[in-house]
Amino acid sequence: MKNKLLFILVLVCCVAAGAALFSLSGSPTPALADHESASASALSPATQTSTSSNTPAFQDTGTPPSHSDNTASEAFAKHVFALQYSSDIAFSAPGTTVEQTIRFDVSGDLIQYRQIRDDHTYQLLRMPSPDITAVVNQQANPEIVAAIRQQVEQGIEFISSPEGEILEVYLSQPHPSLKSMETIAFMMQHIVPETVSGNAQWQRSEQDYNGEFTAFYSLQPDTAPAPATDSYALFKRRELEKATYDQVSGDQARGLANQLKPVYSFSHQARWDQQHRMLQSLSVDESVEHQLNGQPLASSNNRLVLNLTSWTQDISQSELALIQQVQSQRQIELTAAEVFLSSGGKASQRTGTQGEETAEQQKSDQNAQGMNTSAEAAYQEIKDLYDAMLSLDGLERVKAESQLSALLQNFARTYPGDLDLLTDDLAKFGTHEPGFSLYLSALSTVASHASQEAMLTTLNARMNENQAAASIMASLALSPQGNTQTFERFSNMVGNSPLAESMATNVDLAKSAMVQRMGVEDSTTANAYVSDQLRELKSAADTSATLHHLTVLGNMGQYLSFGDLQTYTEQPNTDVRQRATHALRFVPGPDATDYLLQTLKDDANVTTREVAANSLSYRALDSTTLDQLRQQIETESSQQIKDRLQDIVNKYALAPNEEMPQ
Repeated sequence: MKNKLLFILVLVCCVAAGAALFSLSGSPTPALADHESASASALSPATQTSTSSNTPAFQDTGTPPSHSDNTASEAFAKHVFALQYSSDIAFSAPGTTVEQTIRFDVSGDLIQYRQIRDDHTYQLLRMPSPDITAVVNQQANPEIVAAIRQQVEQGIEFISSPEGEILEVYLSQPHPSLKSMETIAFMMQHIVPETVSGNAQWQRSEQDYNGEFTAFYSLQPDTAPAPATDSYALFKRRELEKATYDQVSGDQARGLANQLKPVYSFSHQARWDQQHRMLQSLSVDESVEHQLNGQPLASSNNRLVLNLTSWTQDISQSELALIQQVQSQRQIELTAAEVFLSSGGKASQRTGTQGEETAEQQKSDQNAQGMNTSAEAAYQEIKDLYDAMLSLDGLERVKAESQLSALLQNFARTYPGDLDLLTDDLAKFGTHEPGFSLYLSALSTVASHASQEAMLTTLNARMNENQAAASIMASLALSPQGNTQTFERFSNMVGNSPLAESMATNVDLAKSAMVQRMGVEDSTTANAYVSDQLRELKSAADTSATLHHLTVLGNMGQYLSFGDLQTYTEQPNTDVRQRATHALRFVPGPDATDYLLQTLKDDANVTTREVAANSLSYRALDSTTLDQLRQQIETESSQQIKDRLQDIVNKYALAPNEEMPQ
């Protein structure tokens, strides 16, 4: 589960920051110098040199031309910027301190080659000699440095509209994980009308790696000393209208609604030369915090500072040859919307071959086929994708796994009577093979009796393999819909097997999770198992057994256990008291809430009070309880408890069109 959570966190930050780092962990280095002051002290406008005529590296033919097609005569401009770019990515489990952070910094000269035509502008951005640092777990990471260096030295090509909106991006190959150069390009993007002048304002819709925005621009006369002709202060703010992900579905059995929401901030200012349609300086600070149920889950911060040091409308023949070489190596053509979310988009090959479908297109086709495609044909597509996935790595591997997971889930929903095709292979996968976890994860996500039966069938086939059995039981426990039939079949299956003794803990935890979901519709069966566990608790031979049964009872979240759990919160053994306090987190009703509040206020042990605060964070709280938490914050002596309570209160802060629960 920890690996699965890490995967989700990294994937979130991949979309959010435009710079995903897979299978890594770390902490940040000291921050860059204040970027606002860097922008304020921008250099005076650099001089331009004479224009020369060169053989162009781009022609407007609808697709990127080959080197041999370059025959027209068009001039290039060359802009050189002093650049500082840094990115911080942090991952955390909700309600905990940050577990992983990654920091990288890039500085040096950024060269922008630009060719302006009537209906578009061609641009190549690259950094020939960058200074790069990357820190993971307070240790320099040469792998990240090498990956970033390859990108920024190679550069990125794109086509923009006359106003500056990025329309198409060209790459020599898909960037496997990091997208530093793409991020820099989009942070530099300014969409300015060609005829605008001082004291103008406008707004428009924009889209990038975080989602869809409404962008508000403001152009004002430049107040810098000795401003250049048509030089302005350009400001931009953005409001996130739609994130790149939807909210996570809730756990209906516990009445919990899991929501993944972004909190976005964007600080930006620039000096803009309207006559030459170019930046003179730029300072951008962009932050996104992703919250799950109001709790921090992941965050990303991108900071970019640019100052123009020189520009010219005359490039050398060697620079022209470089541009032509870059163009001759390009393999992939992407729309702006595909840059951060696609594994290759249209993948327009220079040979003119038909581009491959995107993952979303293939997924849509699969959904549209439905029962019109035989189960065997649909499953063959899954097997073919799985075989292809095994040869991939980095971001391409992650995207293939995501697509495969979607196809597996769709198969389980569409062909519930043919899941033996899945279970036949699932019974053969080694536990170390990716198919084992991918197939199980897909089955555990689909809320159907057929999917649960498929997992039980697999468990029965691998009963003598402890590692496989443990994973299958964990997947059963994660199934979003509990039912009596699955619970009883599982109980009978493991009750007569060696697992009942060798893996008793795993069995109990799986059954407790099933009861938690099943108890909503079948309280009789749920209460029967709660009663069994209460008897086991009272006859526990030692403290270790007591703690285990308290955990199982807490996972079930049934009111029948409240009186006994309350008794154990008063035991002299501190570990027992804290485990019982934690076990009250899912018990429904005001009794458990009131008791946790009392423990929070009166218990002499600060750790036990902290456990009570954490348990309250799992519960649906009314306005009266929230008022009590606010009062406790005022008098609380423990800063850690105070912060935890403030997190809970903040989670219930009124949002537009939302009401406080009563």
